[in-house]
Amino acid sequence: MDLFSPEAPWGRAAHHIQVFKLYGEWVGGAATDEQLKRVVTDLQRRKIALAVEGGPLKASSCGAGVEGFAEGWDRLAARIKAAGGTIDYIAMDEPYYYAHFFDGPQACRWSTVAVAHEIGAFIKELREQFPNVVIGDAEPLSGQADARAYQDWIDTFKEINDFALPFLHMDVDWSRRGWPQEVKSIQEHGKSAGVAVGIIYGGNWSDPTDAEWLAHAGERVKRYELDAGAHPDHVLFQSWHDKPDHLLPETAEFTFTRFIDRYFNDKARLGSASSRERNLAYSKKATASGTDGEHIAANAVDGDRATYWSAGGLPPQWIEIDLGRPYAIKGARLITSQTPAGPTTHELYGRGPGTDGTWQLLHRFQRPTTDGEALDQAWPKVVTGVESIRIITTSSPSWVGWREIEIIGSGPTP
Repeated sequence: MDLFSPEAPWGRAAHHIQVFKLYGEWVGGAATDEQLKRVVTDLQRRKIALAVEGGPLKASSCGAGVEGFAEGWDRLAARIKAAGGTIDYIAMDEPYYYAHFFDGPQACRWSTVAVAHEIGAFIKELREQFPNVVIGDAEPLSGQADARAYQDWIDTFKEINDFALPFLHMDVDWSRRGWPQEVKSIQEHGKSAGVAVGIIYGGNWSDPTDAEWLAHAGERVKRYELDAGAHPDHVLFQSWHDKPDHLLPETAEFTFTRFIDRYFNDKARLGSASSRERNLAYSKKATASGTDGEHIAANAVDGDRATYWSAGGLPPQWIEIDLGRPYAIKGARLITSQTPAGPTTHELYGRGPGTDGTWQLLHRFQRPTTDGEALDQAWPKVVTGVESIRIITTSSPSWVGWREIEIIGSGPTP
């Protein structure tokens, strides 16, 4: 709640924020009257619009307990009004995906047309209480719910309701290697249909620290906006993970508001560039003994643990990274991609002028491991003149792969 005070140290970041979104569950139940009034008052003082995210669909013979279905919008609206505010925006929480694609317990499996009808009715109902409210959609990009599906969703919604969705925000499955191109194609289609398309930037569920969560979020910003040359209509900074723990202050490293401020002022410094340690393997050329489909060797050095390299087979397998020039290296962090868990042996070698051009064993990791585990090793003495890294997996119950390979060091060295 410290965020919502006049002296809260995020003035620069707040200057760039146009809409602040609250979760419907918090507005409807968890928030006290005092907390809600404090939020509303502070956002009004900052001239930031208020949004609420929640499920728009009503459960009947299906949908009970399923995301995208919710009750209690009358209560949400009443609480916001009682706090002296109004709902300026509503982000519908993945109704198309969960009403149409979802096939778990209580699944509805409605047609695209049926979902469009239901959402149209919801929008008309909410506009009776908030005539100026802007109601858009937030949906996941994953599996069957691909770019083509959302292009069809944009068109079907407009055809059924005689107006376009004001916005469509993409919650991306970051393990999809081609996600930047998919989101870009949705955005281009949205532009032709009058729909603003945005992207939610975030880290991973498994990230153990704020620094790593924010580094992954930053790499995704750079992949979409710098590498793919895309410019999202809306940008959302949002987390439903355990991280980041720290919002404030914006002047400290690895806080959420610092990330937001840097996004607008120094985007190139987001991601791995903001790490305290230098990862020499980041974005370097990688080759491997084998590849399983889109899980190519480059995934192991892209700064994103959601993507991974897979050899497509059991040991022995290897992956090699060309650092481009000789460096002084002091350690390594290897993030496993492994199913099932079990005992593994991985050998890490270095080669370069400092090893007389031959492969030198730097460390052997030999112990039971599981998926997503970090294997850390720091050498007691810096190894100089290393130009290439090779990791050979000699035993594992799993197909061989790595989510990320980080080589920590400095340089270059002679």
